[in-house]
Amino acid sequence: MDFLVPRRQHPLGVLILAAQFLWRFGQQAWPLLIGVSLGDNALRNLLLGGAGFLVLTGAYALVYYLRFQYSVEGEVLVVQKGVIQRERLQVPFDRIQTIQLFQGPIQQVFGLTGLRVDTAGSSGSELQLVAIRKEAAEALQSILRRQSKEPVPEQGEANLSGAVVEKSMPAASSATPLVSLSMGVLLKVGLSQNHLRNAFAGFALISYIIGNRPEAITAWLDSVPALLAPLLGVAFLLLILPGIVLFLMSGVVVSMATAVLKYYRMTSSIGEEGLHAEMGLLRRNTFQVPFDRIHLTLWRSNWIRRKLGFETLEVRQAQAQSESVGGLKVMLPAMEPRHRAILEAELYPDLTIPPVRILKPVRRMRWILWAVAVLPSGLIWLTWGPWSAGVVTALWIAFSGWTTARRFASLQLTIHQDTVVIEKGWFWRRRILLKLSQLQGVEWERKVFLERRSIGHLVFHTAAGARRFPYLRREEGEAIRDFAMNQHHAGSRRA
Repeated sequence: MDFLVPRRQHPLGVLILAAQFLWRFGQQAWPLLIGVSLGDNALRNLLLGGAGFLVLTGAYALVYYLRFQYSVEGEVLVVQKGVIQRERLQVPFDRIQTIQLFQGPIQQVFGLTGLRVDTAGSSGSELQLVAIRKEAAEALQSILRRQSKEPVPEQGEANLSGAVVEKSMPAASSATPLVSLSMGVLLKVGLSQNHLRNAFAGFALISYIIGNRPEAITAWLDSVPALLAPLLGVAFLLLILPGIVLFLMSGVVVSMATAVLKYYRMTSSIGEEGLHAEMGLLRRNTFQVPFDRIHLTLWRSNWIRRKLGFETLEVRQAQAQSESVGGLKVMLPAMEPRHRAILEAELYPDLTIPPVRILKPVRRMRWILWAVAVLPSGLIWLTWGPWSAGVVTALWIAFSGWTTARRFASLQLTIHQDTVVIEKGWFWRRRILLKLSQLQGVEWERKVFLERRSIGHLVFHTAAGARRFPYLRREEGEAIRDFAMNQHHAGSRRA
């Protein structure tokens, strides 16, 4: 398909753009609408104001649509846009990080697709098409992805002694399926979410609604006969336990609903083009992430996921310069051990080789964690009696000692020839993997109170954010820092 001639989007894009602009403008202009609704003819003013708002939004969307064009010139993506101020944006293919396809409700109804292009150097999307035919979107995605793929350097790594160890990357095979979520597995994914967080979010929403109608609650309480007031108080006490159960059940329901909305009919695979994933109900997202653009992978699990035998994978690409967190994040739930083995064999082939070094934090960290966990128990002595405070404090010291011991034991830093593995957490486990050849820097971070004992933190800086491993001895941290930077420079010279 030819993209040399500047193109516009599908005409239905005007409708989608109008809906987007209406939402954005409404977030900014809602005080104006409230002001219009006040006065003697509130309903008439509100209808007239709303109609005028819709007309202006539709007109703006139409002009934006007519003045928006995109094309491909050589190895550059060209975007021309702007209603009042015209812009001509040129994006070199080699700067492209992400090419994402998406389908919102309107796109799905009319059989259209949206396409978003992001680079590592910006906080927004250089190109976002909201309404094009699926074949055109796939053709443009193929052109941009094919031209923006980086060559894979030859693999030859140095160990801590300076010797060179040759290894070869496995050839990318045809697409290998990973996770495909059936409805049963999807419900398990929802069951493994953070129900307390979702329950509190729902509780906050209900509290906000009730809090904004105090006059209705006061009027209802005043209408209750005096004889029934004590019975009403007893009923509230009896409903505390069912209320807690209902509170927790609401969290589970919200978790199930969000899992269905986000991961409905999710499929994923790996192949020559990298990692492919497609998911979503109301908003259907399609991700195509090349292996050489993956800067960090994070495996998350809690005790429910471990009981169900899977983890959640978070894939991160380069972040924008103005962002404080990693860039594009692709979440793949229900990843079983066999799925992890397949993916890591492609991304980190040196994991099959014995590691260069395995490190644990110094013992001092275990006691620091325990001391920090015990400190809040001192507040109990300010309000409770000596006997009850002593019992609760003793129980808390024992419990926090056990949990901090488990937490300390879970911390481990493993250095391979080209891969760093950071493991932490015992209840909520995290396993972070990043490549030495993709590092932007390694920092030996020293604190005032630790410097005297030659202890510090090792910080790995990547394009997807920094990752820290705490409480290492100086000689260990500096040795790993020098090794990591040597590996990075060796990879840069080969590239």
